[in-house]
Amino acid sequence: MTYSRTLIQTVFASLLAGATLIGFAAADENAAKAKSEPSTLTAGTLRFLVTEGWTLKAKARAMSAGGMTYKTDALKEGLDADFYHFGKGQGGSVTANIARWKGQFQGTPKEVETSKLAGGKIDFLHLEGTFLSGPPFGQKTPLKDHAMLAAILASDGGAVFIKMTGPKDEVAKAIVAFKALAESAYKN
Repeated sequence: MTYSRTLIQTVFASLLAGATLIGFAAADENAAKAKSEPSTLTAGTLRFLVTEGWTLKAKARAMSAGGMTYKTDALKEGLDADFYHFGKGQGGSVTANIARWKGQFQGTPKEVETSKLAGGKIDFLHLEGTFLSGPPFGQKTPLKDHAMLAAILASDGGAVFIKMTGPKDEVAKAIVAFKALAESAYKN
């Protein structure tokens, strides 16, 4: 059987076009899937959604399970929220952590808010004052007019701790987003 060169070229071109369309369809499907499935950060047994305004940090702080950055207009680098999980029964009690976080301020910080979120599964804390920035056992730099948002989330696999610090005016703008981020662990 003899086929003309034109017929072979036509069949080949049709097959190539079909394969290309299938490739584009698969790429579109993957892109749509990526858009419909938000990124998450896992700490212990909890998954946190990366929602509008938040991005995953490229590198986690020492001892942390990961982190996210909240974009602000005034701070080029944004505000970092770091996530910690030490395992079941580890990391200390809610009372001990709140006392330790208050101790990271010079003098007595102003307790702006202490509340329960997500039906009591989250202990939330908002402090303001002069924050003592630095490593746990190293030199500290006092930063006036700073604030801390912190959350302790109950989990069967052990508590998860989230902490954010920064200039108090910028932190105040992130309160709603921070609370939503913490609560996202119980919504997905």
